[in-house]
Amino acid sequence: MKLGDVVLLRMEFHQIAGGKVRPAIVLLDAGDDDFVAAPVTSRPRLSEYDLPVQEWKNAGLNVPSFIRVHKLTVLAKSGIVRPLGSLTKPDRDALVQILDRAFQG
Repeated sequence: MKLGDVVLLRMEFHQIAGGKVRPAIVLLDAGDDDFVAAPVTSRPRLSEYDLPVQEWKNAGLNVPSFIRVHKLTVLAKSGIVRPLGSLTKPDRDALVQILDRAFQG
């Protein structure tokens, strides 16, 4: 997996039993059993770290979506249901810019 890949994965709830299948963006795959990802949501938020996916259809997403860059998580590759697609170059470049802004200030 590489930066910008879009995957569908099983997300377990922490406070109650059960879970949901949700899309996420791969940020880092170091080659082991886990990967770093940013969740994707269809609900617009007001954070400066919520990135709209401009070419969401080309990324394999069903609806207009936002990458929640400030909600990064480490996930098990075993939780991946299936790959959906990949961000286009303009969306991937925007993701890299917002990650740079978030972590390098």
